[in-house]
Amino acid sequence: MRGRMTMKRYVKHTICALTAVACLTGGASAFASEAPQQAVPISAPIVPISAPAYEIMQQNWLDSIMVYGTVSFLEDGRIMLENNNENAQFDKIILNVSEDTLILDAVSGLPKSIKDIREDEIIYAYVGPAMTMSLPPMTHAELLLTSIPADFAVPTYEEIDNVKQEENGNVIVHTNRDATYTVTDDTELFPYLTKNIVTKHNLKPGTKLLVWKQIVQGEGAEEAAESTKMMVFPYSYNGYVQAGLENLYVNDEKLELAASEQPYVSNGRLMLPFRQVVESLGYTIEWNAETSSIKVLKGDQEQYSFAARGTEFLKGEDTYTLTEAAALKNGVTFMAADDLLLLSGAKLVE
Repeated sequence: MRGRMTMKRYVKHTICALTAVACLTGGASAFASEAPQQAVPISAPIVPISAPAYEIMQQNWLDSIMVYGTVSFLEDGRIMLENNNENAQFDKIILNVSEDTLILDAVSGLPKSIKDIREDEIIYAYVGPAMTMSLPPMTHAELLLTSIPADFAVPTYEEIDNVKQEENGNVIVHTNRDATYTVTDDTELFPYLTKNIVTKHNLKPGTKLLVWKQIVQGEGAEEAAESTKMMVFPYSYNGYVQAGLENLYVNDEKLELAASEQPYVSNGRLMLPFRQVVESLGYTIEWNAETSSIKVLKGDQEQYSFAARGTEFLKGEDTYTLTEAAALKNGVTFMAADDLLLLSGAKLVE
């Protein structure tokens, strides 16, 4: 099976600015001839000045990988899948099926159970990128699609990366599968396992979808996939963040930052003002002046704590290492975007 086996998703940003030096013109000399002198501009070369480069590792959600094949046996919550993809790295893979695994009918999207899966049945599975080193490898199944008719266009499991509202009321969504869909009033949207009404205006970065498509003829000889219906899953993030050196948005709202709160780069990491981002995501914080430490709460439940200049954070009884030490500058606490997104359960928006 081919796919990214990395445990981190890298998003690289490089911002460049150019400065130009104004042209200088020379005046006529007192000893010049009476003929008019042409001013000759003297230009200094344009020198590029690059802002510090940084990268953000989105750690809190890893892209699942799609595999498909024939079920050879089922036993104790495990499925042996004979990989039907001829380009796959492994010809067999073991899927661990837990209570968190979604098992859905590929046609209707209705829930099914592992007992409904038969040997010799072809299924599609979305699995975690982390696999054991054993042969065949083992991995956790996030979603299984079953009861697939012959020659059926199997829906795809995707997550929205970006959303754009058009003037005509349509919504353009771009997903982590590098797909773009136009959602109109005619697009069928329905929720997973609830009777709640969902509309195109409920779609936002981080929303997970099951997308049914049909192939339509585009301009010329080109073909394109057009969504016919979408199942919308419950939102699993605490919000979404768009971060850069010049602007910082949380849930599409621009944060108004003082001069001392502006993001900066340290050791290749983008440092963000901690309180401003976390409180915008619905958390509250408690500052301990004696220990210069911060406690983060959701409602009245403590989520984690850390020292303002520390390299670790405490969650429950476990201690974890930050990718970059937290910083305290001019009375403002900063944390690397990598760590802040992970701890806050926020989706990164490019």
